[in-house]
Amino acid sequence: MSGIFRAVVRTLQEDGRDMMGPGVIAWRDHNVDMRNRSRLIVESNQKAVVRIQGQITGVFDAGAHDLNTPNSPVANFFSRLGYGGNVPWLTEVIFFSTSRFESRSVGISQTSELIPLQYQVAYYFQVSDPVKLLQAVQFNGPFYTVNELSAYASPILDQAVSQILNNISVKEVYATMHKVSEAVTAALRQVLNEIGINLILSRVVRIEPEDETMRRIIQFSGIGVDINLALRARLAEIMAQRSDPAATNMFLGVPYYPINLLIGGAGGLGQMMQQLSQPPSQQERKKGEGQGE
Repeated sequence: MSGIFRAVVRTLQEDGRDMMGPGVIAWRDHNVDMRNRSRLIVESNQKAVVRIQGQITGVFDAGAHDLNTPNSPVANFFSRLGYGGNVPWLTEVIFFSTSRFESRSVGISQTSELIPLQYQVAYYFQVSDPVKLLQAVQFNGPFYTVNELSAYASPILDQAVSQILNNISVKEVYATMHKVSEAVTAALRQVLNEIGINLILSRVVRIEPEDETMRRIIQFSGIGVDINLALRARLAEIMAQRSDPAATNMFLGVPYYPINLLIGGAGGLGQMMQQLSQPPSQQERKKGEGQGE
C-alpha cells in the first residue's frame, strides 16, 4: 500500500499533512520522478500545473490523472521530442488553490497639509489562471503565500490611496472615503487580473491620522463637536489619564483654583481669602462704629 502511495503526486503527504494549508496560494512539488510517481491527484479546490525543464506542459483540474499515459499532455510533450517509455527528466508539479483568500495591506499616506494618515485595505481574491500566476510571480522556496501577494500589491495600493489623499484636506478625508475605495478597487483589479487573479471585493476599512491627538480631535469633530471643545476634550482626556484634578475644568473651559491656594496658601489670593475669613479687630470695630455715628 505504501508503494502505491509513493507513486502518487498530491498535496496530502504520507504523514497526513496537507501542504496547501491556510494562507498558501501555491505549493511546488519539485523533483518528481515520472518513472516511479506517475499518478497525479488534484483536490476539488485545486489546479495543478506540470512543468518540465522550465516549460509548462499541462494544466490539470480536480481529479486523478495518469501523467505517463499516451493521452497525457506530459507524455505527448515527450512523444513530440522522440522519447518513448520512461520520462528521462525530473518534473515539477505546482499546485494552486482555487479557494477564496483574504488579504490586508496597511500603509501611510498624507493629506494636502502633509498630515500623516494610516490606512488599511482589505481585499478578497481567487486564482483564476494558474499559468499566468506562475509566469508572473517568483517562488522563494516551495510556497507562495497570501503574505507574499500582499507585499506584491502593497505599492499599487499605496499609489492608488495617495492619488486621492494627497489632494484633499484632513477635513475632507471621511467625506471622500468612497473615492478612495473606488480608486483602490480599480487599480487592484487591473494588476491582479494581469497575474491571473480575480478580485472579488476590496474596501478601505480604515483611514485615520497617525498622531493619536489628531485622531481623537477628528473623531470628536465627526460627531458634531465644536473644534474648540474638541481640543479641550482631548486635553482633558490627557490630563485625566495623568490624574490631574483640573481635567474637568479644562473640558468645561473654566478656571481651576487649587484648594491650597484658596485656603491659607501662598500668594495674594490666598492671603486675601484668609483675611476675609478672620473676624474684625477691636480697632476696626471702633472705626466702623464712629463712621456709623
